[in-house]
Amino acid sequence: MPHAKPLDDFEIMECIDAGLNRFGPGIKYAVYWTSVVMNNSPTDGILTHPENFVAALQKIFGKSAAQIEIAICKEIQNRAGPACNGPTLPLLIAQIRAQRMLIHSLA
Repeated sequence: MPHAKPLDDFEIMECIDAGLNRFGPGIKYAVYWTSVVMNNSPTDGILTHPENFVAALQKIFGKSAAQIEIAICKEIQNRAGPACNGPTLPLLIAQIRAQRMLIHSLA
């Protein structure tokens, strides 16, 4: 069900988990682990550097990574609604976070 307000970070991560889980539960942990190891920083998360997360997908799955990224984006778009239409995960996350910042700055 689409949200009336932009998704918060927890909701975005739930969508990422759901998108990864479509390919099996072990995939999620392998991708998260690879993302942390490749970037040498467990404190820099997916939402602050989504391009690093996509790089981890590509390292593990090669060209098939695009299908996983699409599945994750669809999960986010289904939950966030039609106003969120970024074509890649980094752009989609940036769009949602920018919408959220705009709403908070107007409040």
